[in-house]
Amino acid sequence: MTLSAIDTITGALLVGTWANSLLYAVELTQALYYFRHFQHDDWTLRTLVAVALFIDTVSTLGDYACVYLYTITHAGDPVYLIQGDLWPLPLHIFTTAIVAILVQSFLIRRYWRYTKNTLVALSLFFLAIGALAGTCATGVMRILSPSVKEHTMDKIPALIWLTTEAVADLGIAAALLWELRDSRAICRSTRSANSLLNRLVAVTIRTGTATATLTVAALAAFLLKTDSNIPGGITYTLGRTYTLSMLANLNIRRSTSYSSSCSITSTGVSRGLRTPSEGVTFTIPTDGTGDLSGIHVHPLIRTSIDSSVATFKSSAANDISPMEIEMLFRDERSSNQHSGPFAA
Repeated sequence: MTLSAIDTITGALLVGTWANSLLYAVELTQALYYFRHFQHDDWTLRTLVAVALFIDTVSTLGDYACVYLYTITHAGDPVYLIQGDLWPLPLHIFTTAIVAILVQSFLIRRYWRYTKNTLVALSLFFLAIGALAGTCATGVMRILSPSVKEHTMDKIPALIWLTTEAVADLGIAAALLWELRDSRAICRSTRSANSLLNRLVAVTIRTGTATATLTVAALAAFLLKTDSNIPGGITYTLGRTYTLSMLANLNIRRSTSYSSSCSITSTGVSRGLRTPSEGVTFTIPTDGTGDLSGIHVHPLIRTSIDSSVATFKSSAANDISPMEIEMLFRDERSSNQHSGPFAA
């Protein structure tokens, strides 16, 4: 076996574990931050984070074992390098599938909760289910034919997996960005509102495009060279990227909640500023679900009012931390009409 062949079979997996280790360290840091600062989150959400972290730990250990078998236990064994092993790569594929569907379901639920757009939410969910089916089929094919030379046999399920995964991730990000774009157009004259929405947009872009970029890169590598482990090395980081996407959406709440001075009352936290022509009310209710991006826009026009006040309120129970964001837009020329991007 030539040196270049070893690079694409063993070297790709080794480099993948290096990148995976860096992301896993960041994941541990973010998970620790979450469990320390959001102890009053709903138990289902905390369980979701714990399960994702546990699965990523199992996947990372399996990745290390795979590289150890290739580089130490069977070093210089051309038969093993070609035939591979029955369990490390399938384990990686199945664990990645589980983490992906957990995080995608979390984001889709958050989108549906605030838009009530069942059609879009179901479309995104079916894409996520299709990606899960393709991933599981790829894992089964790797068990039946672990040889590098037989990777072409799982070409169809791998294409389904990587294609639907990328489309689902981009679709979720695009759906959230569309709603945030409309909200920014309404609140462009309010500096604090824009700052808040800019942070939400930045997180949505980063979390949506990161996973999609990895899946597209893995798909391109698979199509260009099917008889290699380069796609596997790229997807070594995919599960960690998904979990970091979820943690980024959860951990941003602290900086959002305490970004300005506030006064504590028996019903929550109030913050205010005055704008010349429009009123925007942000409400940060606290239900322990970790949802952050729901924005309700309610136009309310009163011709007798020349200016309006934008206030920031948090209606929270004493033992729960801020979770959601609700924006109420008050225009001064319409009567009791309700519309807007995140209308519940």
